[in-house]
Amino acid sequence: MDIKQLKYFISIADLGSMTRASETLNIAQPALTQQIAKLESDLRTRVFDRSTSGVKLTPAGEVLYRYAKSILKQVHDARLAVSDEDMHPTGKVMIGIPGSTGKLLSVPLLQKLKKQGRILLEIVERPSAELQALVASGKLDVAVVVDAAPGRGIALSPILLEELLVIARRDSIGQRHSLTLKELAENPLVLPSWPSTIRQRIDMALMDAQLTYELVGEVSATDMLVRVVRAGIGWTLLPWSAVSDDINRGHVIALPIQNLTLRRELAICVSDTLPLSNAAQLVRENIIEIVKDLISSKQWMRVEPVG
Repeated sequence: MDIKQLKYFISIADLGSMTRASETLNIAQPALTQQIAKLESDLRTRVFDRSTSGVKLTPAGEVLYRYAKSILKQVHDARLAVSDEDMHPTGKVMIGIPGSTGKLLSVPLLQKLKKQGRILLEIVERPSAELQALVASGKLDVAVVVDAAPGRGIALSPILLEELLVIARRDSIGQRHSLTLKELAENPLVLPSWPSTIRQRIDMALMDAQLTYELVGEVSATDMLVRVVRAGIGWTLLPWSAVSDDINRGHVIALPIQNLTLRRELAICVSDTLPLSNAAQLVRENIIEIVKDLISSKQWMRVEPVG
């Protein structure tokens, strides 16, 4: 017994005629008769009483009719549900975002998903290396990672290059629009703790220029690092995404380094073995769309899209 046979059976029962059912279903009557014969053989009973005036359900056919109607309705409902899920995904999605990037991405992403109203998003904030491991182990669906190296169990899709800027209190800079690396080295610095890729780039640039500097503190948390800069304790280097709110409020200023561009790469990280759910795929697409919108609207400055 299969769905096709049940559809034929219901059509014949509703029309009361094998001939009319054959015409309605656009199937040859011998083929239709054969399908009903197979159905009756499978059930080991007759479902129709046949006469010159047409066909009529037997008592067993009456029972089958009720079940067949219910089964076909459930099949129809299942198809609608699957189609709806494909067009409007539902479910929980876990994503990972580093703290600095999350300052720009988290709010618009949650706002967008809230409007859609069908996906529950859980955001995990961790350093990029930890996020990659969580994706590889299947504990995160999607992650935005910084300066990620290819690794087992993950697939990376670069989305932008982000410039590192000198972050300082506005009153310590004056009217300058850029700074030299030498000027940076001559001021007290508060830098991200190792093994931050930002720290690696700063140290390498200063070493290549044979410049020494005064390190007054190391801070691993971006929020605390900006707070220390706002207090006038020292300068630091961070991307625009980490300090955009403070820049807009006039708390700090962000300036490029003359004749030197230090950048970091942001990429979307997913598992290379576990398939993304429809909901996770939609979140991934939303992240890419939001990044493009933030760049085009100049809310995310000093970046270059890639990929």
